[in-house]
Amino acid sequence: MPATSTRIGVVAMSQFDEIVDELYGSAPEEFVKRRNELAKAAKDDGDRDLAARVAKLRRPTQSAWAVNQWVRANPDDSALIAQLAADLSAAQRRSAADKMRELSRRRQQLLNASADGVARTAARSGITLADSAIREVTQTLRAAVADEEVLDQVMHGRLVSAVEYSGFGPAGVFVVPDPVASPAPGSSASKSRPSTSKPASTSDTDGSDAADARAEEADRARRELESHLAGAEKNEKAARATLTEASQAVEAVSAEIDELAGQAQELREKLARCEEEMRFARQRLTAAERGRSEAKVGLREAVASANDIRTALAEL
Repeated sequence: MPATSTRIGVVAMSQFDEIVDELYGSAPEEFVKRRNELAKAAKDDGDRDLAARVAKLRRPTQSAWAVNQWVRANPDDSALIAQLAADLSAAQRRSAADKMRELSRRRQQLLNASADGVARTAARSGITLADSAIREVTQTLRAAVADEEVLDQVMHGRLVSAVEYSGFGPAGVFVVPDPVASPAPGSSASKSRPSTSKPASTSDTDGSDAADARAEEADRARRELESHLAGAEKNEKAARATLTEASQAVEAVSAEIDELAGQAQELREKLARCEEEMRFARQRLTAAERGRSEAKVGLREAVASANDIRTALAEL
């Protein structure tokens, strides 16, 4: 028995994935109708869980739809976004400033080229993206480079809406500047130093104290900034959690509204059929009442005739 339950669960999940791929690969104007059809079919088949999951799927915005189609039509091009995200993450963790600058330049070039590709893919489907939609596409692809969850949605072609990333890269990762190298022996900086064999003068001591004070001040400022950064990242995480909860609430209520709208449409259709049937029933009632009236007249005439005959018989 457990094995059977497991197989049923796998089949249901596979069917759901197929439905998701079909819906997010279709045109936006066909999404709601097709989703309701698939949810109703699942419900008619007795799979209420699948029907509920399908009913909660949200229709993508135009920019999200365009990205989804681009990923499906150009898997090699979209894979470059994932590769760039991996390279940037690795460079950040190594604090490789030069590599980061190189990747940042490549990122902008790739985002521009990818956004153009998304627009061309949409145009082949007969849809011209407005400038605002293209900006949303670029923002979404930039967010995919920086956020693994967004990247996963993009690579699976299941975006629902445009995404804008406002953080500083993957959580917990930031670039630390390379340390300043000490002057090499024989360099001009090395030659300018006072010789250690000479006794330090008062001015040399004062200069050393000032340098130490500056270093201590810089260290204090760095620690303060790190503290502020930790607080800012904590606030950002909390804000993202709040946004996620709010988005989930919006999606849940929207799904409920769509479900109720579907039910209302079914009820309206049923009401229309009932009203039509009631109209015919009233016509049949009118005919039946007319027949009853005629039958009453016939009965009265028959009774009168019978009475006349009874009277005649009595007089004989």
